[in-house]
Amino acid sequence: MPAKPKHDLRPPPDLEPAPGVDNARIAQTMQDIAAMLEFQGDNRFKIQSYRRAADTLLNMPEDIRAPWREGRLEALPNVGEAIAAKIDELLRTGSLGFYERLRAAVPPGLLELTAIPDIGPKTALMLHANLGINSVAELEQALADGRVATVPGFGPKSVQKLREGLAAAQKHSSDQRMLLAVARPLIRGLVDQLRESGLPIDQIEIAGSIRRGRSTIGDGDILCTSPAPLRVIERFIGLPQVGQVVGHGDHKATVRLRNGLQVDLMVLPPEHFGSLLHHFTGSREHNIQMRDRALSQGLKLNEYGFVHADGSQVPCATEEAVFAMLGLPWIAPELREGVGEIEAAAAGRLPALITVSDMRGDLHNHSKWSDGTATIEQMARAARDRGYAYMAITDHSQSLTIAHGLTVEQIREQAAEVAEVNRLLTPFRVLHGVELEIKTDGTLDYPDGVLASLDIVIASVHQGLRHEGERVTARVLDACRNPHVDIIAHPTGQILGSRDPSALDVDAMIATARTTGTVLEINASPERLDLNEVYTRRAVDAGVLLSIDTDSHHPDGFVNIEYGITVARRGWASAANVLNTWPLDRLLAWLQARG
Repeated sequence: MPAKPKHDLRPPPDLEPAPGVDNARIAQTMQDIAAMLEFQGDNRFKIQSYRRAADTLLNMPEDIRAPWREGRLEALPNVGEAIAAKIDELLRTGSLGFYERLRAAVPPGLLELTAIPDIGPKTALMLHANLGINSVAELEQALADGRVATVPGFGPKSVQKLREGLAAAQKHSSDQRMLLAVARPLIRGLVDQLRESGLPIDQIEIAGSIRRGRSTIGDGDILCTSPAPLRVIERFIGLPQVGQVVGHGDHKATVRLRNGLQVDLMVLPPEHFGSLLHHFTGSREHNIQMRDRALSQGLKLNEYGFVHADGSQVPCATEEAVFAMLGLPWIAPELREGVGEIEAAAAGRLPALITVSDMRGDLHNHSKWSDGTATIEQMARAARDRGYAYMAITDHSQSLTIAHGLTVEQIREQAAEVAEVNRLLTPFRVLHGVELEIKTDGTLDYPDGVLASLDIVIASVHQGLRHEGERVTARVLDACRNPHVDIIAHPTGQILGSRDPSALDVDAMIATARTTGTVLEINASPERLDLNEVYTRRAVDAGVLLSIDTDSHHPDGFVNIEYGITVARRGWASAANVLNTWPLDRLLAWLQARG
């Protein structure tokens, strides 16, 4: 059941919405606001809130004017009070004062520059003021003809960083991939609408890279069985999220959604459903290895099942039947990447993969004390409502001024509030911690005495991520060796689609963490997913403990745990590999033993 709106923005019955203000127009406005706030150096979580609202508007299955007329804008996902009020203003007037004020404050053309890694507002303004640069194309030309090097403060290293950032931005732009956290709910929404359509659909499943849980998605695949395929196809191509019908026939349709994602729907005979689902889920490498295993047993495997040497066919209605024909147990979709899962299945060595229900708490979260948007009590109640036994408040430390990092005195003041929340919510436990900045000179942001007074310490790098590999690695390894540091958060600093990982030697960090007992985080924030699945598996193989945390800055952030769990499953992690699957008493004993 959707949350009850806090404010009734219902328009008068006789008020018509402004002409041309629809889902796409409002979504673009939200995206532009996010870009302009980023240019001004605003809180990145506020920026993300506008981008997530834009995603909601692009992907919702109804016209935005319906919830507006019914006074339920605030009940929409990712639309809070402030954004709902802005949508209301746009629908009533056709314009938005907040947007116009931002646009007036941002020099034209500079927003484009801030999409390039290592170009923040100050750098963009400096390039504009000195060289009149207003676009990526003009920056590219100024780098080529050497003019950037004439700007004060832009030495050879700075110029090289700009070149690398420009190349990375162009690469990300050409990739045209979508975050799993955007694509998966969207495709689930399409599936739900087909299920609830009243049409005779027997089975329907998401396939492809979404089912495998890849961090970014190029397209979507849906498979279903029905005795009325044409009716299902017609319903699918008429869904409100569809922007363009690329093609459709008797059993297949390809559409492009309003947000640009291409989605294929295949309506299949039920006797072939299992083999087709397997075929359209596995990676190319997994499918090749499965076909090779079939050939070694005198069989041919294709999307319609198996073929014996005499030409007789064996259709497979379930995936379990596909694997059983080859003497294998069912392999979880997240593992189907052709990286040893078939051999492990044959040897009975598949891990019992972690699930969301295994989680007992969340160890990396923020409150209004730094850059969060809720109180400690609000965050704690939200965690408790998820069934957790504990959570940690780990607001930023003092040198991260952009995130309103806490001074030593503020940390001590915060301890009193944490104690009061614990008194109110017992037996639920809030651990008092910090997200401790590993500074550019390699030192930590607080002295050891302060760290020793906290329940938990998470160390991370936000500044100097573009330093050379040896320097970044040395900073992280020194933090691992500090006995008060319990967890290294989002180790590589990647932001999917916009910032490449740092040059950190992750294997060296894993080796050091194994020696020091330091935990490595899988940050479940959809833009991070860091560690990724490759390094997660290396950590698991090395016996290094992991934590899976949402890095929540708002109570709604806890739902992102599913994306961290997906990374962990793709990295072959079991509950036994993850610190915050432990009960509270075991966790507290471990933390106390670390000192």
